[in-house]
This record gives sequence, structure tokens and C-alpha cells, in this order.
Amino acid sequence: MKNDRLISTWKDPEALSIAAALFFVMECQRCIAEKGWFAVALSGGSTPKRLYQLLATKEYSRNIPWEKVFLFWSDERFVAHTDADSNYRMVKENLLDHIPIPGENIFPVPVSGTAKEGAAQYERSLRKFFKKEKVVFDWLLLGIGEEGHTASLFPGTVILKEKKKLIKEVWVEQKQSWRISFTLPLINDAVAVVFLVTGKEKAAVLSTILAKKKGKPLLPAQMVRPGKGNIYWMMDEEAATKI
Repeated sequence: MKNDRLISTWKDPEALSIAAALFFVMECQRCIAEKGWFAVALSGGSTPKRLYQLLATKEYSRNIPWEKVFLFWSDERFVAHTDADSNYRMVKENLLDHIPIPGENIFPVPVSGTAKEGAAQYERSLRKFFKKEKVVFDWLLLGIGEEGHTASLFPGTVILKEKKKLIKEVWVEQKQSWRISFTLPLINDAVAVVFLVTGKEKAAVLSTILAKKKGKPLLPAQMVRPGKGNIYWMMDEEAATKI
């Protein structure tokens, strides 16, 4: 089945992370069996950290052919890769430093020059890797903020209107910082979009996102609507309290 919204609720963040890790392994093996490789877009933030830690353990890692896995980032703060706020650094410390993945399979977002230059360079890297006009990720991981943002697509930002570019720079006023992010056209071409949501502070916005109410401005996370793929909403019990 395609173009479905699939919702699952787990007891706590640990149970959610285990479920997501198992899902990752199964989808990885399925894709590699079908086409020989697995293209993944990772997210930053605190929620997926435990998922990355689990994937780095022997229990999970031995079931993942890392030489056939290719890792990208759905968004990045425009800071050095060594900065404490870097999404790349978080993934490196919790996953990359502990797995036998070839360096050429890792595609961090460029953060030199200007944010605009970095976005253009990253888009070129994606198009070169996929070797065709259509860039389609097998597994695209996202989270949500309390105001409904996902990746670095914040409410009211011009990047939400982007129709052609796959990657774009965005100034986030409330964070007073530049970011580089996947655009909606790229996200919505993914085979599987996986949202991980934890904590009671996300309950209200999650309820709004999943409610499908008409006549209200869409939050960025509501604008994620894969044309042919599925959306997997994976949440813990605290985040699901208002659904």
C-alpha cells in the first residue's frame, strides 16, 4: 500500500527507539535485496539520538550491510561540524564513530562559505549521487517542533513555497540563525517518511497535525504528503495523549 499514513504508539522513548531501529533494519535489508543499496536522510534534535545509539550496537549493526547504506541529512544548522549544535556532530558521536561505514557513504551538509552556497553544493551532491533528475530517499527521518516545524521548515518561512529546488537555505528568525534544509518537493518524493515524536510537550501540536481540520493554515509538518510513499508517525504514549 502506498500514500498511507501509518500511526503507532509505544510505551516510552526507549520502546519507540527500539521499534524505529527494527524498522530501519528491516527496510534496509528489503531495499538492498531489491536494488542493492539504501539511501537514508537523517534528522537532528534530541529525539533520534537513542535510535542512532541503538543502530551502533552490535545487536543491530551486524544486521546492517553498512557498505551499502548511504547517509544524508534532511537539515543542518549552519555551524561548523565540530559545533555542539551541529546535527552532523550529534550523528557522528552517536552512530558514525561506532559503525563500519565507508567514509564515501557519508554526505554531511556543507557549512563553508555562505548558507546559500552550501545549499547549492548539497543539491549538486544529491543529484550526482542519484544520477538522475528524480532524487528519492528510501527512508527519510523527521521530527516536529512544538510550533509544527519539521526539518528546518518553520511556519511563515519562504522555503515552504519552494517548488523547484531540493535544498535551500533558510533564515529562522526565532532561532536567529541560518539553516540548510530539504524542501517539501524532496521530502514528498521519499518512499518512507518516518516521524519520531516523544514527550507531552509535543502532544498538542501532534493532535493538530493529525486532526485534518479544514480551513486553517497548514503547519509545515502537515505539508509533508508523499506522493507515492508512506508516512509513519511513531510516537510515545506521552506525545499521543491528545490524539
